Amino acid sequence: MEKRNENKRYIAASHNLRSISHPLRLAVLCELTKGPRNVTELLSVTGVSQPNLSQHLAKLRMSGVVTNERRNQHVYYSIASPLITEVIKNLRNIYKLSIK
Repeated sequence: MEKRNENKRYIAASHNLRSISHPLRLAVLCELTKGPRNVTELLSVTGVSQPNLSQHLAKLRMSGVVTNERRNQHVYYSIASPLITEVIKNLRNIYKLSIK
């Protein structure tokens, strides 16, 4: 039973890592390490189209890496866990990823 639970954790970790492995999603997550951002703010940082960004945000949300919250007219996205934030910050430092 313990081995099965361990395998489930490896699978969950693998899915989360796969969801952040896309360059655009990683750039979004780097920006989100600074705090919650709405779609307009993320569009200005990434320079991609709104439909493209929305697709990637949906993937991050579905994998549990980010959460979203509606505030008035805007939806704000945040990294779901402080541990994920630390992983992204470490990746940023290791690979010298800059945030615009």
